[in-house]
Amino acid sequence: MLHVAPYLLSFSTFLYTVVGAPQYDQATNGPSTVPGSIQCYRLASDFPPSSQWVSWQTLIDTSRPDMVGISNSGPDEADAAIAAVQAVSQSAGLDPRIVFAVLMQESSGKVRPIVGDYGKSYGVLQAQIPGIPLCDDYAKNECPEDVITSQIRFGVFGHDGNGSPVTPGLAYWMEAQAGDVGRSLRGYNTGSVPDPNDLTKAGEATVSYVSDVANRLTGALIGAKRQATCSVGDRVGVGAQSSSCLKPDCEECSNGVENHYQTSVNTYDDKYADGSK
Repeated sequence: MLHVAPYLLSFSTFLYTVVGAPQYDQATNGPSTVPGSIQCYRLASDFPPSSQWVSWQTLIDTSRPDMVGISNSGPDEADAAIAAVQAVSQSAGLDPRIVFAVLMQESSGKVRPIVGDYGKSYGVLQAQIPGIPLCDDYAKNECPEDVITSQIRFGVFGHDGNGSPVTPGLAYWMEAQAGDVGRSLRGYNTGSVPDPNDLTKAGEATVSYVSDVANRLTGALIGAKRQATCSVGDRVGVGAQSSSCLKPDCEECSNGVENHYQTSVNTYDDKYADGSK
């Protein structure tokens, strides 16, 4: 029997506090459409089949501009990440579109993302594995391919200890959930699958995570853009990072990825630049 510590799993650093329940059409027992063709895939049975996903090439073509458009990632690094996703996915027997969509959700394809989840999640797939090789010590566009590949391998395969997964990766969850992509994404984000039918039940993790990734797979949510796809009403909170500058000449803030602002402040147990909070 595999013993998994749920709290060790990565969950997205971009939490949304919203008013209302997920948009869901109870009359038709299916997901309801929200602006921009975004849908909330609440039930596991609603998760779009692979026949409804865009092609691998379409995913790359619509995402790579944002991968290289973020200030600390270079074109060679973006290409290395794309190639690594293909190679590692093949070795794990996974559809590379799944891994790539998770990569865009977790880090916007940024090879130097901030360390998320209170300093516990690392790399392009935000895996909670200390010691993952990082690109921070390398100049822009000079991070070695093997470093980027290692980050993706850790996110996909996790980290084993004494024969049991200490931090399971995507491959573990796909096997544990018998290939069910929606439930596997919930496991990766939450560290467990609280309700195998209702994938918006996420504990302290991101309610809309499964739908966010699903909308990337169908092409409704592209590149570094973010939207809480299972929410209604106004957002009334901030994520795990705050205090981006929101200036028009800031590359992260002006491109809709202010979550990645380099001198942001952690929402929990951190202080503002003036020492307050």
